[in-house]
Amino acid sequence: MAGSPGRLDELYAAMVALAVSLPAFLGSGYSFKPIFYGLVLLPALGLMAVRHIKPEQILRQCPAIALLVIPLLYWSLTNAWSDHPENVFAFLRRSLTLFVFLLAIAHLTLRLGPELQRYLDVALLLAGAGAAVHLLGLPFMEPKGPNWRLGDATIFSRSLHASHYFGFFVIYGLVRFYQHSAFPQRLRFILPACLCLGFVVFTESRGTLISFLLVALLVSGVWYRRYAQSALIVLLTAVGAYLIQEVLLERGLSFRLEIWRGTWEIVQANFWGGIGLGTPLGVEYGGKFVAPHAHNLLYDLQARAGIFGLLLFLPIVAFVLSRVWRAERDEQVYVAVLVFFLLCVMTDVHKPINSPSSIYVIFWLPLAALLVLRSGGIRQRAAADYVAEGDAA
Repeated sequence: MAGSPGRLDELYAAMVALAVSLPAFLGSGYSFKPIFYGLVLLPALGLMAVRHIKPEQILRQCPAIALLVIPLLYWSLTNAWSDHPENVFAFLRRSLTLFVFLLAIAHLTLRLGPELQRYLDVALLLAGAGAAVHLLGLPFMEPKGPNWRLGDATIFSRSLHASHYFGFFVIYGLVRFYQHSAFPQRLRFILPACLCLGFVVFTESRGTLISFLLVALLVSGVWYRRYAQSALIVLLTAVGAYLIQEVLLERGLSFRLEIWRGTWEIVQANFWGGIGLGTPLGVEYGGKFVAPHAHNLLYDLQARAGIFGLLLFLPIVAFVLSRVWRAERDEQVYVAVLVFFLLCVMTDVHKPINSPSSIYVIFWLPLAALLVLRSGGIRQRAAADYVAEGDAA
């Protein structure tokens, strides 16, 4: 790895932090695309050109990033045997966009190392402010339909995806809270995290709240051995669940079992190759509804990309889980939010290949950073051959 980061790297890290947090303020009429193209993807290409950085220099330091090309390519090609083979080119284009994003995060992690989290700390503060804006505006919002929830009026359009995005910052802030001992620093992390948690509560997303509880117990009880605080978390969760039990129970299982039975029929009929990653499942449930996805990412991948598509994702899961018990301090925030993501998608789905969307923030960003940290590129500064010219720029 080259020496200390230059001003361009720091400026670019600030732009990434802004792109990560800006969606917290935006409503349903906005899109992720202009944010990420304008603040992340196009500047990444410009930075590599100005600094004379070649992708192979980054990949040489972190070969695992290169290995991600395999699932991205295969998942895209599953559209070739779907009802819409033209989707192959659209998904290949999205995969290329995503790969540029992965290279950008890998570059920042190589150049900044743990210091990248300083910029994500700023993103947490901004996301907390965005959550506060939504919470303050809640009394003035007019529900659009009986099933309307906080989150439906955001850039995510779906309350579940909004809860995952703000839940990402809740977990991030919780880990950073435990990593610091000084009260002012702890307050700086826990306050925005609590605001984001308030947003998640009002989305009424039960899977997200359960995922948060499990990861919070992992962080407080397993990593930091704050057993009294872990017990307090459980107690507060139980009290909160009791107070809003009608809200939690009124939707039952939201037809999940019926959707999973219908998905299993698709899996049986398309076991090896799936129906194509870009093909909606079209599972009927409740007598009058149609589910476009399986409400479980692993199950959804098997139905759309076949058994091979699922097997290509499982090494990522195994890698994340392998770090749960051995996460070093610099890795903890990334491991925690990735575990949170994997728990959330047991009852919902994010398309692994998509145009810039919330999955860039809550999954691909921490995964790329964690892969770099585990590659040894950060720890082998003297021997590294990742040379980016213009350090003083």
